[in-house]
Amino acid sequence: MTVSIPADPHAAWLVRHELVPESALESYRSYALPDLIDLSYPGARGGDRDLLVDILGWFTIMDDHFDGPLGRDVTGARGLVGRFRRVLTVPDVPPAVTGSPQDGVVRAWHDLWQRQRRPMTGAWCRHAVGEWATCLETFVAETSHRALDTLPSLREATRLRRHASCLYPFMNMLELVQGSEIPARLRAEPDLRRLRANTADAATLVNDLFSLEWEERAQNPFNMVVILRQTHGLSRTESIAAVRAHIRRLMADSENLRERLAPRYPEARWYLAGTRQLVIGVHAWAGNTRRYADSV
Repeated sequence: MTVSIPADPHAAWLVRHELVPESALESYRSYALPDLIDLSYPGARGGDRDLLVDILGWFTIMDDHFDGPLGRDVTGARGLVGRFRRVLTVPDVPPAVTGSPQDGVVRAWHDLWQRQRRPMTGAWCRHAVGEWATCLETFVAETSHRALDTLPSLREATRLRRHASCLYPFMNMLELVQGSEIPARLRAEPDLRRLRANTADAATLVNDLFSLEWEERAQNPFNMVVILRQTHGLSRTESIAAVRAHIRRLMADSENLRERLAPRYPEARWYLAGTRQLVIGVHAWAGNTRRYADSV
């Protein structure tokens, strides 16, 4: 059987890796994921932009895998995440073909990791491996909660949501797009660690607000508004207000951190500004994508 390849490079990549059938491309395009990349990385061009769009598409599709039966299958979740982690630890070995319907998403991940690591230093790759691994392991933790019909505590939920959002790997991609890595001494700064945590939290919470009704209909408990209602007994309106207030605090604290860091690391002002733009991009996209068309 002959499969036609779409002209759009991202769509062609999705079809080649069997992530989205051609018949579903129109629905997938309504998510406008390339717009999120353009809003969040206005300087990305050419192959860098293509890579970012492909990563975001892969992550969105992989995330959706866990909205189905896999999201309650702890053994299956561990197995899939283990295959992703093997790609990170032995990247030069192509993933095995197992006959599983998940082979495509694993092959696609291998391609993406090769494209991420190729232009970067060993130090950057080691850092990125750790943050990708942390992100991927959150899917196992969330699956365990679904299987047991439990909710994480607010503290655990904050950490899970922070890393499950993939914002840490996407912050790392600021360096690839810039063609320059931030100094090791800046990476070790406690203020930068807090700024990155704030960025991941703020972007995730913005997305939680816009996706709320969509996730309520899907009975997905991993939304901070839902978690606040369950753990603190707040009403829906009170929970939404609390999340919005926390986003404002995070953004204000982030600006203070940038003001402290910029004079000490003037060569990395682009990175500090890039973390701000990621949150701006998520907010602009989430308010317009049809993925959350009926959300608040």
